[in-house]
Amino acid sequence: MIWTDTFANNRQSDIFSTTLSENNARLAELNSQDIRIIIGNPPYSVGDESRDSDNPNDDYPELFNRIETSYTAKSLKRGGKRASRDSYKLALRWASDRLGKNGIIGFVTNASWLDSASDDGMRKCMAEEFNSIYVYHLKGNQRTSGERSRQEGGKVFGEGSRAPVAIVFLVKNPESSEHGKIYFHAVDDYLTREEKLITLKKDKSIVCCSMKQIFPDENNDWFNFREKSFKKYIRLGQEKTEKGLFKDYSGGVVTNKDSWVYNSSIQSLSFNVKKMINFFNLEVKRYASENVKLSDKELQSWVRKDLSSISWGGNAWKSPLKQGRTQIFNQELIRTSLYRPFFKQHYYSSKVFTHSLYSQPKIFPMRETENLVICSSGVGSKGFTCLMTNSITDLNMLEAGAQCFPRWLPGEQIEKKSALDFDDIDEMPSGITKEALPHFQAAYPGKAMTEDDLFYYIYGILHSEDYRTRYANNLMKELPRIPRVATYEQFMAFAEAGRKLADLHVNFENVPPYAGVKIEYTKEGVPSYRVTEMKWAKIKGKTGNAAKDKSTLIYNDWITVKNVPLEAQEYVVNRKSALDWVVERACVSIDKASEIVNDFNDYAAEQGNERYPLELFLKVITVSLETIKIVKNLPSLEIHPLDRD
Repeated sequence: MIWTDTFANNRQSDIFSTTLSENNARLAELNSQDIRIIIGNPPYSVGDESRDSDNPNDDYPELFNRIETSYTAKSLKRGGKRASRDSYKLALRWASDRLGKNGIIGFVTNASWLDSASDDGMRKCMAEEFNSIYVYHLKGNQRTSGERSRQEGGKVFGEGSRAPVAIVFLVKNPESSEHGKIYFHAVDDYLTREEKLITLKKDKSIVCCSMKQIFPDENNDWFNFREKSFKKYIRLGQEKTEKGLFKDYSGGVVTNKDSWVYNSSIQSLSFNVKKMINFFNLEVKRYASENVKLSDKELQSWVRKDLSSISWGGNAWKSPLKQGRTQIFNQELIRTSLYRPFFKQHYYSSKVFTHSLYSQPKIFPMRETENLVICSSGVGSKGFTCLMTNSITDLNMLEAGAQCFPRWLPGEQIEKKSALDFDDIDEMPSGITKEALPHFQAAYPGKAMTEDDLFYYIYGILHSEDYRTRYANNLMKELPRIPRVATYEQFMAFAEAGRKLADLHVNFENVPPYAGVKIEYTKEGVPSYRVTEMKWAKIKGKTGNAAKDKSTLIYNDWITVKNVPLEAQEYVVNRKSALDWVVERACVSIDKASEIVNDFNDYAAEQGNERYPLELFLKVITVSLETIKIVKNLPSLEIHPLDRD
């Protein structure tokens, strides 16, 4: 047995020195050997936020560099740096290098890299570095939902894992005439964990089961190939090398300390932030008094880890602390944020205590800023979704990171003027590029069209079931592109539908509550509208999500809502129905680390309406049903000849 950190640079002379000299000698001998077979089941977790968290991961600079110069460098996207440091990817990179020119790697591993948009470079490297690749896919991806989740079947490692699992053999054979050949087999859909294990035992070996050959495409995709016509359409957001519809777009904010800087109560949020600032300022003074010069990594270890006083997540606080810049609480930094679909929170928008604001300050530079933003799910989502809002958005509001496309860019005006002049909206810089409107006008010459029409047309198209189905694989792997439809009448139909959808989704708090439910009061006396945790009623004899009777909501001990229309569940945002988001989020929660309480009833009290959580549920029923109605009445997606040639 050898005690070692596999991923570390074990050639260093000080590794396990003196007290473990015998171990060190065995390790040196192993490192000198020609290894031909590597077998393992590497861990799957990306882990904490590396150096940015209260519990930073180990650092492997040489291995990280190999990842950067291979998997990341080969990627067409050049992104996903943190995800590329998932421990199972580190294991695959290390094993590939350690094997040399001849041998076999056999891993039971996370299968996400097989079709993840961000792992195209990894797949390309695998095909280049190995003569043949054999994949036995056991499925089990429980980061999916609905029918897709049921198809994935049981979790191979039981409750300990939600990731898909595959058995992968990578073969290097310099004498083979094959190169980059990929062979694939998957178990059937809907199998339980036990059925998968029985199937695995029956198949015995990759030699004994039928495998089909996979032929990667130009995007380094192995499965779920994209519709090639998608490339003909104009991008949603412009890039340096390609024009688009929006001048700029932004990810939602990333705090890495949500419990401290988000809350349902302005008073609680202010208290929590002041407490965090006080502790931060103490550390600023302690750092100055000790006269130390620390790297960011050293600083992460140096600060005191009092989880009841602060979270050290993120990077933004490090420079201010080292520079001796104490902080002062600023009430003006409290904004309203769309934290999750149809769920608002107060947010303290400090640059010091937010890991990244991305370009949100350009979109919402001041508390009073009025703007509209189309948010779409990010690259790598398992199912496309979008939602319009008029407030700052959290990155995790939509899957794979909400990407926000603004109607206006008032932050550009802030740079030129001391304040915004909302009396003259025409002076506010448009978020739409100068090429966007002419691009669509060319398809409908002589027809009236405004940038607002185009903005709402985009929102209408993004809700088209034809669009989402036809380009499902594209939308999982890249940001949307927008086609020109066949006729001007169809264009205006999508634009009008987009306006109606925008009004519903942005102003969801102002729509009429759905009146078709039956509200039962289960106790006598004046009912309480305080909510601790909403729950769906249970169906006897069933388990899991199938046991939820979504026609009946148990609001609290006093109130039960019956006759909830099941059709409302069809409106899905970010892999859950809009109603499920309300049921999940409108509650009282306590953060385990900090013990901070987030009580949604406080938000109701600030609105001056103790019934707010119940009314929110009823209003989102209305939003859901009306959205479904509008989407079902959208025109079929017929592409204009200019986008077909």
